[in-house]
Amino acid sequence: MDDDKFDIIMKIHNYVPFRIARALSGHWMDPVNKFMPKTIINVSSTSGLHGSMGQINYATAKAGVLGLTKTIAAEWGRYNVRANAVAYGWIDTRITRPPTESEAMSLGGQAIRLGIPENAKKWRDVSDIPLGRPGSADEAARVILFLASPLSSYVTGTCIECTGGRFM
Repeated sequence: MDDDKFDIIMKIHNYVPFRIARALSGHWMDPVNKFMPKTIINVSSTSGLHGSMGQINYATAKAGVLGLTKTIAAEWGRYNVRANAVAYGWIDTRITRPPTESEAMSLGGQAIRLGIPENAKKWRDVSDIPLGRPGSADEAARVILFLASPLSSYVTGTCIECTGGRFM
């Protein structure tokens, strides 16, 4: 993998959440807002927890999200900021379906097909998912909703795995 392919994933998955947190920091650390509950929810992946063949850039970036999340939780807890992450496994979205010729994004003038190739059969195998299927986008969103709600008011510095039991 060349440096450009590695760097673009770092910029998307590490720089963006860092810059968002940094932009919030002055307001959130203001003593006037000390008792206002604040929550950062970062999105990671099981690739960041377990690695992923052929995705060294993505796995590295998603592991970095976990370090960023835990550091913010440790440093900003005194300002009533909670920081958590969700590591998703196989969630059925356009990105996790097989690529098509008609769906691509352009990056630096290069067309990049969306999706996971058909030949990634091991990844598509549900036999190691106790629930026997990929998750839905609604199921994925519910984990975020839980972390954003008062139901998780004493949860910080952790990563919830949303995997249907894969990697258990």
